Amino acid sequence: MNPKLGHFLKAGLLIGSWTLAMPSLALPEDREQAFQLQADSQTFDQKNGRVTYSGEARLQQGSMVIEADTITVDFATDNSVSKVTALGDPAKFQQRPSRDRGTVYAEGETITYDSDNNTVSLEQEAKLEQDGAVMRGFSIHYDLTRELVRAESDKSESSEQQRIQMTIPPAMVE
Repeated sequence: MNPKLGHFLKAGLLIGSWTLAMPSLALPEDREQAFQLQADSQTFDQKNGRVTYSGEARLQQGSMVIEADTITVDFATDNSVSKVTALGDPAKFQQRPSRDRGTVYAEGETITYDSDNNTVSLEQEAKLEQDGAVMRGFSIHYDLTRELVRAESDKSESSEQQRIQMTIPPAMVE
């Protein structure tokens, strides 16, 4: 096999493994755990179905942890969660997708889970990391239904730091 093709296949498998981990986003027992929320303050907007947690906000469900300056939870008319938005400098997410995989770490100034569209978005200085592999970009979007990851650079910047960057550890390249 062409060595360059092998490198691309391994990179594709790595990115694919992230996409396979993300639909469940959790160890199986995580889904059975209660949400634990902590913050300095909470505002409940009953009319609009929104709860905002501010000041070192932290949401935990099993191995999933979201830490941000502010976490907002929007509810649908049936009281199910329709969207979770975390804002921080940066907002941070971590979760162990399975027992045989390393913890997924993600960050961005905004992290949004939209259950109506079944998407997860990391915005502004987005970073996704697992098992030493790192993807960086201005934004990273994951469509859970289509299992599609799209990373974008900041179109307003021309510096190389704003371009998409992927780091693959040597063990995954060999």
